[in-house]
Amino acid sequence: MDGEDRHPGPRRRAVHVPAGFAVLSAVLLTVLAVATVERHGAPYPVDVDAHRWALTHRGRVAVNVAVVVTTSGTGFATYPFAAAGGLLACRRIRWRGALAGVAVLGLGQIVRLVLAVGVHRPRPPSVDWAWTASGFAMPSGHTTTSAITAVVLTVGIARGVRGRARPVLLAVPGLWALGVGASRVYLGVHWLTDVVAGWLLAAVWTALLGLLVLALAHRRHRAAGTIPTTRPG
Repeated sequence: MDGEDRHPGPRRRAVHVPAGFAVLSAVLLTVLAVATVERHGAPYPVDVDAHRWALTHRGRVAVNVAVVVTTSGTGFATYPFAAAGGLLACRRIRWRGALAGVAVLGLGQIVRLVLAVGVHRPRPPSVDWAWTASGFAMPSGHTTTSAITAVVLTVGIARGVRGRARPVLLAVPGLWALGVGASRVYLGVHWLTDVVAGWLLAAVWTALLGLLVLALAHRRHRAAGTIPTTRPG
């Protein structure tokens, strides 16, 4: 039985959880995207309801806060966070971890752009916008970007931070990503289902990358296990 995994249970669970999560998220995202294309981008009833709620519950202070939150979840502002998450997650060669974090975010944004062009969904009417926006609506770019960044940061904190502040720090990235997604609807520049699609895409992307990391780690362990050892007679 040399070279075989004597404790396959935890390892199988470690693979099955992200695999199942990726499949479920991919199915939901595909159904939502295809249905939206079939509707020629028309908003769903839940989109209309959320949009109307945002328009009727706007205040100057709340809009200013939403603008600050939404600005933090886009473009180059997110790359330092992704780099920090990768740096914390990689315990051996830190700079490789930082580059990996940036690569995860950058490639995820490319995937998001390709999908947005394919779905070709228009945004809500520009007269309802409380902030600037450009490009197609689904999936939301800010939402996808902040969600991917939040996952990278959470992994980094889980692996690289210890102490009493750790539980609080683990919650911050996810709450921030939720806030960014909500701000897009509140500012009137996205339908609610655009934001949901962004979260689903981030879930698929990060789960698939998690499976890749697990596969590479398993391969390294298997390679290390092939080294002959001398056993007492």
